[in-house]
Amino acid sequence: MKQFWLYLKNTIASGMLMVISLFVLAFVIMRIILFTKKIVTPIAHHFPFQIPGIGKETLVTILLLLVLCFLAGLFMKSNMAQRFHKWLEDNILMHIPGYSYIRALSTDVLTSGHQSAWKPASILIDGNEVICFVIDETENYCSIFFPSAPSPTSGTVSARQKEDIRYLSATVAETIGIIRRSGQGAAEILEKIRPAGYTQPSPK
Repeated sequence: MKQFWLYLKNTIASGMLMVISLFVLAFVIMRIILFTKKIVTPIAHHFPFQIPGIGKETLVTILLLLVLCFLAGLFMKSNMAQRFHKWLEDNILMHIPGYSYIRALSTDVLTSGHQSAWKPASILIDGNEVICFVIDETENYCSIFFPSAPSPTSGTVSARQKEDIRYLSATVAETIGIIRRSGQGAAEILEKIRPAGYTQPSPK
């Protein structure tokens, strides 16, 4: 019974962090859209065409935000912008609950898994393949995040030697999906990294 209540408490806490993070993100996005609409409203009626079901103000707002995102992306390629972004993340954004999780997932989706800061991996611990994420690495060690199931927004952190880690042929989104499904699909992913000629050890 004690384990059940502990599991229930951890799951609710993880869910609260996720809900709060999504609420904050949705609130910020809505405020940006409303602010941008106020700017584009006076010029929206000059827009040459309109999509049925979407107001001109909304359409111009979306196009303007896409242009701003593109320009911001170009700016982020500069060294000065990258240093500022790192400072902003380390000192402000990382204190927002769930920011790292949402950032990793969104980066994985938008870049098809090629530029994600999190790398899905597996570590053999006491005969069990434990799914985890490599957060960063040095010459000999990796910082590892072990997500809890079925809510991967919380977990434990560890540092492991590189030779203990096997990277998975899966994206962050796919790995998070496996964790949310309490491991369904993990066996198939692990089969892909199984060494050739491997034989199951016979029980002693």
